[in-house]
Amino acid sequence: MDLKTRDLNWKRLTLPGQFLLAGAVVMIAAMLIVGFWVSSRIEQAVVQNSATSAALFMESFVSPLSQDLARSDRLSDPAERALTEIFEGTSLGERVVSYKIWKPGGLVVHASDPALIGKVFEPSDDLKLAWSGRIAASYENLNDLEDQAEAALGIPLLEVYSPIREVWTGQVIAVAEFYERAEVLDRDISDARRKSWLVVGSTFLASGVLLFGIVLTGGRTIRDQRKQLEQQLEETRAVSQQNLTLRRRAVSASSRATAQTERTIRRIGSDLHDGPAQYLALAALRLDGALPDQDAKNPDAHEVRKSLDKALSEIRAISRGLALPDLDALDLHTLVTRAVDDHEHQTDMEIALSFVGKEPFSMDYTQKLCVYRFLQETLSNVARHAGVEQASVKVEAGFDAITISVRDHGTGFDAETSLKLRSDGGQGLLGLLDRAHSIGGNLAITSKHGKGTTMCLTLANVENVT
Repeated sequence: MDLKTRDLNWKRLTLPGQFLLAGAVVMIAAMLIVGFWVSSRIEQAVVQNSATSAALFMESFVSPLSQDLARSDRLSDPAERALTEIFEGTSLGERVVSYKIWKPGGLVVHASDPALIGKVFEPSDDLKLAWSGRIAASYENLNDLEDQAEAALGIPLLEVYSPIREVWTGQVIAVAEFYERAEVLDRDISDARRKSWLVVGSTFLASGVLLFGIVLTGGRTIRDQRKQLEQQLEETRAVSQQNLTLRRRAVSASSRATAQTERTIRRIGSDLHDGPAQYLALAALRLDGALPDQDAKNPDAHEVRKSLDKALSEIRAISRGLALPDLDALDLHTLVTRAVDDHEHQTDMEIALSFVGKEPFSMDYTQKLCVYRFLQETLSNVARHAGVEQASVKVEAGFDAITISVRDHGTGFDAETSLKLRSDGGQGLLGLLDRAHSIGGNLAITSKHGKGTTMCLTLANVENVT
């Protein structure tokens, strides 16, 4: 199983399952470490206590008989006979299966096995420790060369090294090594190990069960909360989808209403041009023909003629403002170019026009109308208020959105103040902003006094409105 598969299987486990698996590994490892450490410490304590007791008991017999070693490398004959009698045919001899008496350098000066007397062996760590004046002991550690006879017995033995001190000076003059039968000690150590492992195992097991219970309860709470959150998330998604649907419907309804309103306005403009404007022009002509030459110079007649001409001019201006080209048949490039060309012809301004991007999404009538009115209003504001004769129009088209920017380096204005109704009742930039928002677009205005103005219209694909 590779690492990726193991990681996937791990993630599939619940929180209690992950804790049970990881906790079991950690607790078993910790239990083994603690168990071995505790049992080892108990074994060392039991062995040391037994060795100390045995050493003190042995010292009471051996020390008085070994004082000759302070001045010689061998025991006197009476001392050797006395040691032989002590360890043969007595209860002490039944407990101690063998013994050795060492002099510095690893010399065996006396032993229960006469073959070892006079031989020199490499001092063991326990022997070195005894020469420093401390009692040393080891349990079933019969690996030294001089321990071959004891190892051949095949019974548990406690090996004890007891320092022998000179009576008057207290200096260590020799070391007595003896091997005591340890069947009872072996049972005590086994019992201590069993109890220590039982205590350690029970403690870790109880701790693990308690912790697992806590994690299990927490896991259930997390699962319940997760289910509630998932349910709330689904409800939120449903509400969000409903809001999105309603927003799209609102944008579509606003677009249809705006398109209908603009068509009505365009019809009114045409009606003004074809109706009242024509009648006023006809009335002006008839007035000139109906009045004799002398009456035509009459101040009243002149005032009437002037009023007719003014009314005709205003009606034609209103008609031109309300009239729009056939936007449904125009693509974005043609639409923008038409609006810019119309403004240049009316104002003699120089407009730098640029197109960036790929083929835009299919625009509906309301979006085309918004672009056309945006260019009409912003370019008209540049001509009237910016105090410049040049401006730039940049079109960035894409599948998701269309951005049209109009920029000038004129006088600039306060953007916040401009987004208010004018005193004459006109809406100005606020009307453009409302028009853009009503179809899911946005209008950004950046302007500072003396640093020019940038107007940026962004229209999103209606299918992607969120």
